[in-house]
Amino acid sequence: MPTIADLEVTDTRDAATAPGAAAPGVTRARRRTDGSLAGRLNVEWARLRHDDTAAAAVASWARVHPALAGCASPGDVEHRVVSAPERADDVLLALVRLAHDGDDLAGRTVLQLMLGKALRIAGTRAGQDPRPDLEHAAISALWTTIATYPVERRPGRVAANIAMETLRLVSAELAHRRCETPASPDDVDLTAAPARPRADVELMNLLVWAVERGTVTAADATLVLDIYSPAPGESGGTAAAERHGLSWPAARQRASRAARRIADAVHADGSWPWDR
Repeated sequence: MPTIADLEVTDTRDAATAPGAAAPGVTRARRRTDGSLAGRLNVEWARLRHDDTAAAAVASWARVHPALAGCASPGDVEHRVVSAPERADDVLLALVRLAHDGDDLAGRTVLQLMLGKALRIAGTRAGQDPRPDLEHAAISALWTTIATYPVERRPGRVAANIAMETLRLVSAELAHRRCETPASPDDVDLTAAPARPRADVELMNLLVWAVERGTVTAADATLVLDIYSPAPGESGGTAAAERHGLSWPAARQRASRAARRIADAVHADGSWPWDR
């Protein structure tokens, strides 16, 4: 699969917006056709939707993978995920398998389908780095997740697993940046605590594990993370609830239910996820 640098197209002509309704997580990304990385990816995707070579590749996928049967262009694949969300995981799994077999267009298609989610993940880290840097980090993390996704071990809940692993990678990358040694020794504060303590890393790992096994949804996991471990510059609690479009009582109840389900799952499993 190509690197993220290979996806940074610079030609912004024919910046058509993809028609039709959009699935949650990709709507805003598809509408953007500015000079940002996401905008350039959208411009490239608009061309791929009408590219004859890409259409021939999709038709070949459809003959092999039942989840893609009847698709004859990248736009058809996108429409299938948008119009039938219950089939999205099967479509994504087929595309990831193709990508791992060396089909770059399949990987690029997964990237497009999950692009909106990556941008929302970048949004949750607002205030930590410039927005373009956050988006680049999130898109790079998404591409890495697609390239390394364990299809045999995680054949279900593909969209949720990709989203949570992308979130984990972005958080780890930003935490690493914050912990890097400053350029000047005079800037070092030996008494300062890390911006994200070990407890936050454990919470992230626990939530990824819970989403992977189907204990909670990716949306609930993100809510819990935002309430109890918000990004630097963001507030948790009621402010996090507002960012998710919820009242504080509703968000607290939803997070509490998710926490109880996770606690029950850990108890039933007999060990902490990171102890394996």
